[in-house]
Amino acid sequence: MGENDKERTKLKLTYINFFSQPKIKDRNTKLLKYSPFFDFLFLLKDRFEIQVIDHIGISETFMKDGIRFHYFKKKNNKQSFPFKAFFQLRRTQPDVVYVQGLSYPHFIILMRLFLKPSTRILVHDHANSIPVRWKSMIFKMADSLIDNYFFTSKSLANSWIKMGIISSDEKIIECVEGSTQFTFDDSINKDENSFLWVGRLDINKDPLTVIRAFSDYIEIKPNAKLTMFYEDTTLLNDIEVFLHEKKLDNNIRLMGALPNEKLESWYQRSTYFILGSHKEGGPLSLIEAMACGCIPIVTNIPAFQGMVDQGDCGFLFEPGDELQLAQILKKLDDIDLESIRKKVLHRFEKELSHKSIASKIEYASTHSSRL
Repeated sequence: MGENDKERTKLKLTYINFFSQPKIKDRNTKLLKYSPFFDFLFLLKDRFEIQVIDHIGISETFMKDGIRFHYFKKKNNKQSFPFKAFFQLRRTQPDVVYVQGLSYPHFIILMRLFLKPSTRILVHDHANSIPVRWKSMIFKMADSLIDNYFFTSKSLANSWIKMGIISSDEKIIECVEGSTQFTFDDSINKDENSFLWVGRLDINKDPLTVIRAFSDYIEIKPNAKLTMFYEDTTLLNDIEVFLHEKKLDNNIRLMGALPNEKLESWYQRSTYFILGSHKEGGPLSLIEAMACGCIPIVTNIPAFQGMVDQGDCGFLFEPGDELQLAQILKKLDDIDLESIRKKVLHRFEKELSHKSIASKIEYASTHSSRL
C-alpha cells in the first residue's frame, strides 16, 4: 500500500474544547501552558488525521508537527454558540469527535447536526458538576448521542449513572485528563526524608490537615522535610501561624510558586508526594509525581483511588483525618521503598502516561458503546 493509500485509510479525529479563554492572545501561550492536555495527540498522528479546535482570544489556523490547529475567537459563556467550530466540523466531517468537558450537552446536541451519522462522539470529564433539574434532561438527550465517556476513575461516574444522566456504565472508560513529559531519573538519589506538596493552599486541598499530621510525625522523625509549592495562598496566613507556634519552619518549607518545568527536579529528588484533597478530578501534580517515582500519600477519594490503584502503589487516608495520616507517616520506615516505587512507575506507564491516554482514545474510536 502506498503512502497516499495509507493517508486515505486514516480515521479523521477532531479534538474540540468549547471552553474559551479570551484573555489568551498568543497561540504559543496556549500551546505551552496546556500541552499536558493534548500532547498525547501526537502519538496518534500516524493512525489518525487530527485537527484541534479550541477557543481563545484570537482566530488562527496553523500546523504543528502534523496536526492542524484551529483557534477561534469566542466569548467565555455557554450561551455563545461556537458556530465557527460547527462549520469547521461540517467541512471536515471527522470520524471521531473528542470533546473536552461535560458542561456542554447543548453544544453536543447541536454539533450532532453538523456531523455524519457514523461519527463517534467521545467526551472527557474534567471534574464537572452533575446537572440537576431541567439541565439533567438536556444532558440525557446528549447522552443518547455519545459513544463513550472518559473519567479518571469509574467511581467518579457512579452518581451520573445512578441519576440516569449517563445511560450505562459500559460507556465509561477510565482515563486521566492529561499527562506529563517528566521522567524518573535513577541517577538522582532521592532523599528518604523528603516529602513534596504541589497544590493550592485552599480548603479543598486541605493543607492544614497535612501539616498538622506532619507536625506529629516530626516528633519521631526530626529529619523529615515537607516542601510546599503553590500559587493560591488562601490559607497561607493560617499555615504560617501554625508553623511559627510549633517552630516548624525548618521542617516545613513554604516555597510559593515555581514554573512548572522547574518542578521536575524537585519531584525527582523527593521520595514522597502528599495531598489532602477532599475532591479532585485527577490532578496533574500527582501524575507528575508518579512519573518521577514519588510514592503517593493522598486522600481516599474516587480520583485518587483510581490513580494509585486502590492503594496498591501508594497510601490512602480519609479526607481531613490528620490522625490516620500521622499513623501512615509513622509506619513509612517499615515499607520496601524500591518495591513500591516500581509499582508507582508501572502504574504511571500503564494508566497515567500520554501513551496510555492515546491508546484509550484509539480504542474508543473504533469500539462504540452508544445505546
